[in-house]
Amino acid sequence: MAEEERERQGGVTEPVTPVEPGPKWSGAAPVPPPGPKRKRWLEDETRFPPPPPPPAQPRDPTLDLPTGRRFGDDDTPVDPWADVDPLPSYPMDVAYPPTRQEPAVPPPAPASPPSPPPLPAPVTKRKERTAKRPEPAGPPPGWRPPPGYVAVPVRRRRRWPWFALLSLLCCCGCPAWFGEPFYSQFPADAAVPTTVAGLTLRDDPQSQRAANELKAEVSKSYWFVGGSPFAGLFVDGDGKRTTVFGTTGLHVSPDSDVTNEIGRVTPTYNLRDVRTMADTERGESRRCGVGTDKGTEVVVCSWADHGSLGTGVFTRLDVDDSNALLSQLRDTIVTRKADG
Repeated sequence: MAEEERERQGGVTEPVTPVEPGPKWSGAAPVPPPGPKRKRWLEDETRFPPPPPPPAQPRDPTLDLPTGRRFGDDDTPVDPWADVDPLPSYPMDVAYPPTRQEPAVPPPAPASPPSPPPLPAPVTKRKERTAKRPEPAGPPPGWRPPPGYVAVPVRRRRRWPWFALLSLLCCCGCPAWFGEPFYSQFPADAAVPTTVAGLTLRDDPQSQRAANELKAEVSKSYWFVGGSPFAGLFVDGDGKRTTVFGTTGLHVSPDSDVTNEIGRVTPTYNLRDVRTMADTERGESRRCGVGTDKGTEVVVCSWADHGSLGTGVFTRLDVDDSNALLSQLRDTIVTRKADG
């Protein structure tokens, strides 16, 4: 390779100096022969001669190998990295980045005392109520009370009777709510006054005869209710006529009774446009219709509650005014026993 390098540099080839034959170097130093065995240290060492000097080491044959340079070149070794040193030869201050310092490891924290055990969850009142009370511990086997001992029963703590209160409310509250119309409207009495709401009762024989006929028809139709019938013919200063008739007694279903009453008087007055009116109190039903009486147009309205039933025939009034006048007639004629 040295020869090829010379050819590339100057094209001149120089023969290589042959290597002289000599002893082959094995790379291991010779071991000197052992000296005479020394005696114990208590003996005199002057009697023993000094050990011979070690033999001279042969020269390393690799030092005699050709270097490959041309004749006349200096054999002084050259630093191959002298020209590529990145730092200049003159002195200069080079600022290096600060060396990272490892943070000091803090000493281990002292072990904290063990935490107390968690408290049990608070038991709510509802859970306390539903929790099963443990059975009391009985006496040990073979135990006998001492002489003269008298057992005293332990009184249990009373709790609020929710179940009893709810039962009382269901058993008494519901019947009281649904039965309030019955005992507030039944029983009832009826008495026809001489004047009511600007109307005057007609007391002539013909009017009395007509009133008696109406009471007879009502008694015949509602004999099973066990009440007392009533009837009256009224007139005002303008000549408006009003006829009212009915009966007292127990009516379990006022809605059905008022429907039957309107159906009973429909052939007599040729009623049409019959409709249900708004009631004025609980347990009452009302219906009104338009018809004719001896060629005169009239409005017929009927009411029924748990203590009374009645019908009014009105002339020269519309349906709403007739219904309002019927309420005044009912409140004046019928008297509730519950009201005193």
